[in-house]
Amino acid sequence: MKFQTTAILVSFKSNKIIENSIKKINNTAYIVIIENSKNRDLKQLEKKYKNLKVIFNKNSGFGTAANIGARLVKTKYMLFISPDTLIEKNGIQKIENISKEFDNFGILLPTEDKYKLKKNKKITEPIGSPLMFFEKNKFKKFGGFDEKYFLYYEDIDLQNRFIKKNQKVIKINVFFKHLYGSHDKKFNFEIEINRNWHYMWSRFYYIKKNYSFFYALICTLPTFLRSLIKLILYFLISKKKYFIYKARFLGLINSYFGKKSWYRPSIK
Repeated sequence: MKFQTTAILVSFKSNKIIENSIKKINNTAYIVIIENSKNRDLKQLEKKYKNLKVIFNKNSGFGTAANIGARLVKTKYMLFISPDTLIEKNGIQKIENISKEFDNFGILLPTEDKYKLKKNKKITEPIGSPLMFFEKNKFKKFGGFDEKYFLYYEDIDLQNRFIKKNQKVIKINVFFKHLYGSHDKKFNFEIEINRNWHYMWSRFYYIKKNYSFFYALICTLPTFLRSLIKLILYFLISKKKYFIYKARFLGLINSYFGKKSWYRPSIK
């Protein structure tokens, strides 16, 4: 069977949830999973779904893995979709049909089901999204994801790049359910540490990249000070919250000094 779209899923400890997303895609697209945790169990999915391929990758973040997936795409279109996201029935076909309505679109963004959209809407400011639909050639033309991000803001950064190039970024009347958590729940605490570290690193880096160092410093300084105060406070009363705010504090410090987003979750 020949498809127009390849769905790319970046996985990290997602084996308990990812098949729910795959079932929603079903036989409407090729599927490529870039597995960042080297979980060999996912290889079994290739036997179950003939339109699916699993690629194992050293964990260097979402952007790097997504770009690896994009380089494997042979279809006209590609859809980046989070493993904790369930697209509506025949959603990919609906997106393909909508894409034909727009002349020279840049990115199409399906809408979360709790935010009902009456009609397609062009956006002028980037928004976080677990699904993004591109023409393959245009994605490559504009450089793909910035691989300096390990986690967070890479989707916003790419949308911002498209908007600056006068490319249409459009919220569309195709819906998905977001489960907000693609990893195995037994890793919750370490994943939470990782998220807080990288969210703060990425936020400063994004603002610095798109505006200036000093503007980024002004925007993040209140968060830096709050994190420092709570870091000291929770050291005395809550070890878990202490490590969360330590991660936020250190993520910002590393970003301030121009260090790479080096932190990795210590999960085996």
